Amino acid sequence: MRRQLPVSSPLAFSSLAAALWPAVSRDAGGLLDVAAALRESYHAARVALTDSGTSALVLALRLAVGEGGTVAFPGYACVDLAAAARFARVRVRLYDIDPRTLTPDLDSLTGAVGRGVRAIVVAPLYGFPPDLPAVEEIATRFGVPVIEDAAQGGGGALHGRPLGSFGALSVLSFGRGKGITGGHGGALLGHDPAFDDAFAGEMAALGAPARGWTDLGAVGAQWVLGRPALYAIPSAIPGLRLGEMVYHPAHTPRSLSAAAAALVARALRAAPAEVATRRRNAAALTIAADEGGDVESIALLPGAVSGMLRFPVRDTGARPQRPELGVLRGYPQTLHEQSALRDCLQAGEPATPGAAELRRTLFTLPTHSRVTRHDLEMMIEWLRVPMTVLAPVLATARRA
Repeated sequence: MRRQLPVSSPLAFSSLAAALWPAVSRDAGGLLDVAAALRESYHAARVALTDSGTSALVLALRLAVGEGGTVAFPGYACVDLAAAARFARVRVRLYDIDPRTLTPDLDSLTGAVGRGVRAIVVAPLYGFPPDLPAVEEIATRFGVPVIEDAAQGGGGALHGRPLGSFGALSVLSFGRGKGITGGHGGALLGHDPAFDDAFAGEMAALGAPARGWTDLGAVGAQWVLGRPALYAIPSAIPGLRLGEMVYHPAHTPRSLSAAAAALVARALRAAPAEVATRRRNAAALTIAADEGGDVESIALLPGAVSGMLRFPVRDTGARPQRPELGVLRGYPQTLHEQSALRDCLQAGEPATPGAAELRRTLFTLPTHSRVTRHDLEMMIEWLRVPMTVLAPVLATARRA
């Protein structure tokens, strides 16, 4: 049975082969290559290569917030933010998200910062750029830094600058489904010299890179099973919980492995072509969403270009998921509702209605290069057919 991946970061078999020698020899030269490429692409003064994006965020919270300090998080985001907050032992305030644009609600953000925080975390969703200049203006007014968690930046840009180049500290992720993958991995980018001394200390504490056999195994499994003809096999195993948002506790940050660095170096070179494919597929889906009547595509800000890591739409007609097409609902809970964050959340934080609306209405559709023309046609039909027409058909199918 064929089943489409909700998100994919394709890697060539040649990339796996090229990563074998660094794993055998523990040759860390690939880390220098990746760090140099990131410095150039993101105009970063400092680069720390980590074993995951969550580890990079832990480092950022240590640098900008400190144990016991308070940080502002978006109300609708990946549960990995909660994992990083718990491990870094920081307190959290929440600000709301505008469901029309996936960008911070500036009034809500101002209120959260005014209640007292040491830093603001902004997390682009699905490659859609948030209003980072406006966030930076609020941060400057209150004298706090911005941490840009661009794990889902996915090739997005704002006013010609790539996501990941805006924050005083910026986080990247090279995990499965982030557009650029090394099996695992992440990076913390430093743009503000105020953090230079502490940054150097955290880099030294990461230790020597591991060989990366686990990363090779993860990417090898992805290469074999991460295609629609075979993805139905792992997706049918409940314990893997593929396509779900699963909480994983953070751990002491470690260095990116030698094998993962070799994989990331190759993925960085292949990324522009993959981003172009995602944008082409998203363009077709955007037209269909505009014709659908009861769905609404996410609006881009002026000067913004999305990397379209996934194609998000808001549905007002209670459409069903189509997992065989990779069409899934967004995050099942807001951060306010996440039990993992409860111990870190400051008491009395106000509700985030925009985040709650996204939980109720957001769907994401796949855009990656494994999406076929037939897949696009099926997703276009899902977008175009109003639920008033679709619901009776689905009810008949269920009875049959």
